[in-house]
Amino acid sequence: MDDQKFKRLLGSFLTGIGLLLLLFACFSFLSTDNTMMGLNVEGARKLAPTLLGLILMVAGIGMINRT
Repeated sequence: MDDQKFKRLLGSFLTGIGLLLLLFACFSFLSTDNTMMGLNVEGARKLAPTLLGLILMVAGIGMINRT
């Protein structure tokens, strides 16, 4: 597999996972109770998917733009 194609594929994968984590974080912030899809998400635990999603999305977009 060509190096540029691999970087684009990996960048797309990272961007997709980052977007999914950001969507999960949005739904967890908007939920009225502290459970989200069977997970107990409360307090600072709501920030972890947000930060991880932002990091993965920015890294994926950066990999796509550099190729």
